[in-house]
Order: sequence, then C-alpha cells, then structure tokens
Amino acid sequence: MSEFDRAIGHHRRYRTAGLARVLGDAGLEVQRCHYINGPGLLAWYVTCRFLGGRPKEGALLTAYDKLYVPIERRIEPKIRMPFGQSVFAVARCR
Repeated sequence: MSEFDRAIGHHRRYRTAGLARVLGDAGLEVQRCHYINGPGLLAWYVTCRFLGGRPKEGALLTAYDKLYVPIERRIEPKIRMPFGQSVFAVARCR
C-alpha cells in the first residue's frame, strides 16, 4: 500500500491466495482467482515508486486507455500473468 492507494480510498491489497481464502471463509466457492493487468502494475510502480508521481487524468492516461487496454483485453484471456495490478475473482454461493 502506498500513500496514493490510501488517498484514493483503498483499504487493503490482496494476493490471489489471500483473496481466495477470504472468499472461502465468507462461504463462497471460488471459481477463478488470478491477477490481471501485469503491465499496468509495472507502469504504476515506475510512476508512483520511482518517479514519485501520481496517476491522474491527462494525455498519458487517455493514450494508455485507448491504445493499451484494447490489446490487453485480447491477450489476458490467453495468458495468465504471475503478477498484476489487480486480482480478478469469480465466486458463487455454495
């Protein structure tokens, strides 16, 4: 967790195993739980940790959304990254 995370309202971060455990403890059956947006994690890390910046609206974010996100949406269903900016989970009631 960074100061930026707290500033935008994040309360906790999960790894896949931790989120799957929390969902299971809540009585849900985990169908899928994996990382998404690996390159986004790298971009965030460079921007926030190394450069001390804060992601914000502007040309860089617009370009990322218009150029990279459509490519990512086609690639991610085929390739599972061992890391990512977010954890995606699908769970159902038992």
